[in-house]
Amino acid sequence: MDAGSAALCQGTVWHRRNRPAVNEFTYRTSQVWIDPDHPEELTRRHRLWSSSRAAPARFRRSDYGRSPTGSMADQVRDAVEPVLGYRPTGPVRLLTQVRRWGWLFNPISLFVLWHDDAENPVATVAEVTNTPWKERTQYPVALERTGDRTWETTFDKTLHVSPFLDEDFRYTLTLRDESPELGFGIAVLARHSDEPIVETAVRVTRQDPTPAALGRALFRDALSTRRVSFGIHAQALRLAAKRVRFVAHPSRRKNRSPELKG
Repeated sequence: MDAGSAALCQGTVWHRRNRPAVNEFTYRTSQVWIDPDHPEELTRRHRLWSSSRAAPARFRRSDYGRSPTGSMADQVRDAVEPVLGYRPTGPVRLLTQVRRWGWLFNPISLFVLWHDDAENPVATVAEVTNTPWKERTQYPVALERTGDRTWETTFDKTLHVSPFLDEDFRYTLTLRDESPELGFGIAVLARHSDEPIVETAVRVTRQDPTPAALGRALFRDALSTRRVSFGIHAQALRLAAKRVRFVAHPSRRKNRSPELKG
């Protein structure tokens, strides 16, 4: 899997909750694949896209990372260095949505990092935002190659992402490259079980961000980020109707267990 150049990514997001009640949905998504330090490699190709000013489609630096300034690539390299035992020196790419018509909500953005092998990413930083609190955290983790074009990692869940699930779980993240298609999946697992409670998969096709393609994406998917927000809240109502237990945010829980992190 090579880093490649900036790309427009069109595809779908699939989500399924397996228990205590089954709930499944799919929606269309429009994302970008960029060097996080050089988003202009994509945005400069269309006058309604920008990374430096207000625009209908905008990459805004403060929407990502732990600091609103400085190199994002260096920040994620710093984040994975303690995990890997070395600091990767290769390219960094970011798969994410960008603001459309002033609105953004990214449940997950994925930074992918390479070291000295152009075909083999060594780490990822999964940046997760929860609903409805809009808190953001990062999971820097090493990737293990498990197949010809597949990489995987497992790590503990620490952020209270959904009001229907607490923190006492772990994630398995799988990254697949079937160029030009790119996909990643996240399964939420109980601590001592390999049966997924929740599964999410993103599958997109990377395409050249020509002016025509960027224009079509802007207007065809004008509500892309709002669709994500609406979909998540609508599914929450369905889970509530199915009497799935509501889990309060850690800051509101009584007798909060000290090992829970929010």
